[in-house]
Amino acid sequence: MDLKSKMGLLFESLWPDVVVATTTVILIIYWKLIVLYSYWSSKGVPNPKPKFFYGNTKEFMLKQTTQAENYQKLYNDLEGHPFGGVYQGTHPFLILRDPETIRLFMSKDFNHFTDRGFAADEKRAPLSGHLFNLGGQRWKSLRVKLTPTFTSGKIKMMFNIMAECAERMKQSLENPAKKGHTVEIKEVSSQYTTEVIGSCAFGLQIDSINNSESEFRKLGRRILNPSFFGMLRLFIRNFFPSLGKCFIFIRDKRLENFFLKVVEDTVRHREENNIERKDFLQLLIEMKHKDRVDYSKLPRPQEGNLPNGETNLSPMEGKVNDIGHINEESFYFAELTDNLLASQCFVFFVAGFETSSATMSFCLHELAVNQDVHIRLTSEVDRVLSEHGGNISYEVIQKMKYMDQVVDETLRKYPPLGNLDRLCTKDYTIPGTKVHLEKGTNVKIPVYALHYDPKYYPDPHKFDPERFNEENKKQRHTYTYLPFGEGPKNCIGMRFGLMQVKVGLASLLSRYHFSVCPQTKVPLVLDPTQDLFVLAKDGVFLRINDRKITSG
Repeated sequence: MDLKSKMGLLFESLWPDVVVATTTVILIIYWKLIVLYSYWSSKGVPNPKPKFFYGNTKEFMLKQTTQAENYQKLYNDLEGHPFGGVYQGTHPFLILRDPETIRLFMSKDFNHFTDRGFAADEKRAPLSGHLFNLGGQRWKSLRVKLTPTFTSGKIKMMFNIMAECAERMKQSLENPAKKGHTVEIKEVSSQYTTEVIGSCAFGLQIDSINNSESEFRKLGRRILNPSFFGMLRLFIRNFFPSLGKCFIFIRDKRLENFFLKVVEDTVRHREENNIERKDFLQLLIEMKHKDRVDYSKLPRPQEGNLPNGETNLSPMEGKVNDIGHINEESFYFAELTDNLLASQCFVFFVAGFETSSATMSFCLHELAVNQDVHIRLTSEVDRVLSEHGGNISYEVIQKMKYMDQVVDETLRKYPPLGNLDRLCTKDYTIPGTKVHLEKGTNVKIPVYALHYDPKYYPDPHKFDPERFNEENKKQRHTYTYLPFGEGPKNCIGMRFGLMQVKVGLASLLSRYHFSVCPQTKVPLVLDPTQDLFVLAKDGVFLRINDRKITSG
């Protein structure tokens, strides 16, 4: 008997066993999914019917729609309920709908939801140890330490850097504006915000405005472009969430090494040459020196007080009312190591350049589509500048009240993050209900859905800055507007981000007029490949004209 015949007989004899084994595995998986997908119903929590394997987020996971829009649909499906249960892949999430319930989770009962649920491993992934990822005592310590760097006074100190970058951006558009050409305003805005962040965070003149292929600009695009590793991380997070931290090593080493080296070289250069600059990195360096003590001689916290066996901490006394119920008792601070400095600069760069450039481009798009708003805002910019010698200053921006309304309405329609994440860090029973959440339960606050709820914002697709005049703002619940989050874990860089957006807009509108062109998409389509940020698909194209030439 030849080999082929022997293999055939072997296969024939094993075939029944293969069928039984395969069927058993399929049945086990099916049973496991049935158990998983009964999680919310077993708790008496209303939940839309999940689909096999994808849960309630098939469109998002197949990149047919954005996460923000997927959760908006789920939010609408749960109409009439203050909250509901959904499944992102096979993983259960509680989605909050009621503003008062959201307030409980984000502020009043914050001590039960102190984390976002993202993995951080500072040893294997040095850049993961930033404020957005960290939780527990580690986050509290770092948040308290970094908060003073984003006060109005510190931002005012960096204002001239923003204004200089905005002026260079304005000058770079002179030629296309003279000819009434079309520009991709998202790229223009990204070049501006990259230069601002590069200068304010790293103290570097990177010239991304005149050189779109600068290293920082290329890395900015690299961070946001969909990649195989990014899709793999998303798959693991949705289907095997407990393995998320095990796979944190799936990261871009080139990008990581670049940022670590930039910060290390810049810090060393400044320290060796006694150079000081009015920027974010300088503030971090000063904190690092101020906190430099012999940690080995300090008393250690009691075992079990810190998560994950953290020990690299130093003591700090003081009352901090806005950071998760910290009182006057001593607690322990994270030492500002070089890697920790680099991590904060990294997240400042990513969040700072992308969210601000997106807001700027969305705003200019809405101005181009809504010419009445454009004309009114331009008139305010002209009037306020003329009253102050034509120069943009910190005080001048503060006087542009209609600018505030326009930017607020832009952030309503296009919040930087479509959803906010929280992780239950201590067992919690939702007040007024019998629903008990175990430690480890994930929570979604659907910001995009709230911002488009007609109960709070009638005709929500209309761009209407009057929603944010003082009278109308008073009539709404605070937690129906969450572009920067709320409570102790709100966006620490909110003031900085808003200021660079307003400086950029004021500079452009003082010289140019924007209108729609054949390439302008109305309405804009959001990019489904973006897992975190709300961005326009295929850019934002507008016609630009020089107002001096037009008026002449």
